[in-house]
Amino acid sequence: MKRIIVLAISLIIAGISYADQSITIIGGNNVATPPIAILNFANDGNSVNNVANIIGNDLNITGETKAVNLSESTQIDTKTSYIVDGTVDGSKISYTLKLNNESATVVLQNTVNNTNNNIRQAAHTISNQIYQKLTNNQGIFLSKIAYTVKDGKHYKIIISDYDGFNQKTIVSTKSALASLTWSPNGAQIAYVSFEPNKPVIYVQDIYKTGRYIVAGFSGSNYSPAFTPDGRQLVVTLTKDEGSQLYLIDNAKYSNQSYAKPIFKNDFSTINTEPDVSNDEALIFTSDHDGGPQIFSTNLNGGNPKRLTFNLGNYNTTARFSHDGKKITFVRRDSGSLRTYLLDTVSKTSYPISLGTTLDISPSFAPNDKLVLFSSNNNIMYIVNATGTTQTQLNAINYDEIIDQKWANNF
Repeated sequence: MKRIIVLAISLIIAGISYADQSITIIGGNNVATPPIAILNFANDGNSVNNVANIIGNDLNITGETKAVNLSESTQIDTKTSYIVDGTVDGSKISYTLKLNNESATVVLQNTVNNTNNNIRQAAHTISNQIYQKLTNNQGIFLSKIAYTVKDGKHYKIIISDYDGFNQKTIVSTKSALASLTWSPNGAQIAYVSFEPNKPVIYVQDIYKTGRYIVAGFSGSNYSPAFTPDGRQLVVTLTKDEGSQLYLIDNAKYSNQSYAKPIFKNDFSTINTEPDVSNDEALIFTSDHDGGPQIFSTNLNGGNPKRLTFNLGNYNTTARFSHDGKKITFVRRDSGSLRTYLLDTVSKTSYPISLGTTLDISPSFAPNDKLVLFSSNNNIMYIVNATGTTQTQLNAINYDEIIDQKWANNF
């Protein structure tokens, strides 16, 4: 583990811009699989959405593969292990992944539909197939992210592709927005809005574009987290005394709505920022030990156990990996706020963000190989879970980034 930390620190170097300048990769791919040469696809004249460039960006973001985009096969280095080439033919894109040997052994060959002339979606599909063939892990290149931003005088919630392209605003208001989270099936987003002149929690249906207040209790309502079936949420309320965790139904709020306290008659501490794993474990931030630390329990409010030991006096905003074996969180580290990863089985932890100083709200990709976070208020990043390759998403550019979450589904 010490080797990983040293390696992460040593890789804080000047950013390397790739392809269409939509990303900036910080760190290196020196721990990656052997290089992959990606040749320009025949008949692909789109310089902005170049298929080869999109695939190269996708693979390089993972830190597990090292892709090099080339215009001619004569440029392929002898050390290259794989070659990708293909052809764009109207509504279809054909490609081949082959070994760089004398017989050019075909490893993978397929044709992808270019539905509705969505070249980026087609390219991400190819990236997923190549990544899974090389790593035996499911790719996340078709997954979505959501983020809350301040854009001029408006606060917005935006959904986009994982790399920041194809942005769609689903909420726009002059009132502050915060505490964003996805439902397990990716059909809903819960968030906090100050539109009623106090913080309440809305649930937004992404596809039907409707929304409803799910928590409008007296006092403040914030920090929502869906349960695994999406039928309930754990929220932070101040309706009784202090900030405490409650379980509520995912239904339109009314005067008859009921909030079940996770911890009964315990108002001596602040408990907030919940997250629920697929097996209904619950993590949250509490000042039980004098400063913000990460604790775990279950939805029935069993005896809480502290998870963050020997990590200073400030650890917040924890989120589970999808397999429930890891959490990512923010730690105050020598005056900076850094994104950390903690293995809940081995109890080991280490920083994964590279060269950032004001990290907020990290969350895992659906395959748990990558972590999304923002830093310094207006820059979005993706870092791999080993902390060796970090990517700045240049397509996301707003006055202020307030929160962000990776969707749970692929």
